[in-house]
Amino acid sequence: MTIWTDTMDNTLYTPFGPILMKGVMSDELHTALLKKSEDSRNPDNDFRHHLAGNLTEEYRLNFSNEEKESVYAELLDLAQTYMLEAKKEKRIKKFGRPKIKDLTIVEPIWVNYMKAGEWNPSHFHAGLISCVAYLSVPEEIEIENVEAEHSKQSNIPSAGRIQWTYGESIQFSETYFTQIPKAKDIWFFPAELKHYVYPFKSDVERVSVSCNFK
Repeated sequence: MTIWTDTMDNTLYTPFGPILMKGVMSDELHTALLKKSEDSRNPDNDFRHHLAGNLTEEYRLNFSNEEKESVYAELLDLAQTYMLEAKKEKRIKKFGRPKIKDLTIVEPIWVNYMKAGEWNPSHFHAGLISCVAYLSVPEEIEIENVEAEHSKQSNIPSAGRIQWTYGESIQFSETYFTQIPKAKDIWFFPAELKHYVYPFKSDVERVSVSCNFK
């Protein structure tokens, strides 16, 4: 797997064909998304029937024009960086026609409150690029991957991990890429790239925000 870091300290991964990028949210963006998520946590914003997740709480986030100026600006800047760095990868012969300056956010942005026993099945998103930003990731989930009996007895401990899949399963190649997210991580990837999130057993709540770009 090729891994490299650009001048803005975003880390790019090529575990298979598509490129993924892990960035880090600014404190300002993290705080703004966390506050908006809590403000939107009510039945009027229930967004579950639009999503694949088997979760009890998923809400759409409604931003004022003033809030969009700062929140959308950083998300777009990171997504544009992802496109720019992906285009630099020499082995990609055909990137397509999208122009970086024309990138926009597909509304709405939504928040996922994931609890013990909940999961996100294999799915993909609409648009050109997707991202998932982690606002809160309790350390119990990472500990579960190491210390829990079901993890210690497995050769692929996966509690609470996100996994992207691509390609056929053949010799001398990789078809999946798995990560344990951390708070303030923000991952960018092609919207059509299949991914899913494994359940965890710890009695905690993980909060993430997702959005798409076109």
